[in-house]
Amino acid sequence: MKTFDSSRAFKVAGPLAFKEAGITHKDVDHLMIYDAFAHLPLYGLGDLGFMPHEETGKFIADGNTRPGGKLPLNTNGGGLSYMHSGMYGMYALQESVRQMRGIAPAQVPNAKISVCHGVGGMFAASGTIIFTNEK
Repeated sequence: MKTFDSSRAFKVAGPLAFKEAGITHKDVDHLMIYDAFAHLPLYGLGDLGFMPHEETGKFIADGNTRPGGKLPLNTNGGGLSYMHSGMYGMYALQESVRQMRGIAPAQVPNAKISVCHGVGGMFAASGTIIFTNEK
């Protein structure tokens, strides 16, 4: 990591997944970001391109990432609240699938697209998966 407010691990996989899926950030109804540390959602919102970094803190503080907000984030509680066994990424994927099936405990109404992004290996690896329930 060259800086402490951004990570290449978010910047590489995300744009490729968005391009391949043919969607924009405005199309996303639900977002899961690996968050073994409290600052990772800030990295993710900025580095994945949802908004400039300087807006991420206010966006979260204003309640936009809570259930019912503009962009519900980590609706299972995230790695810090739900659990973190060392393989939390699978639980983030599970939550995205539940959201798309309409069976999540904190269901996002009418969610059609969920983005799930994870990092690993001290930010040496990353992956972004985009789910949809539309055909």
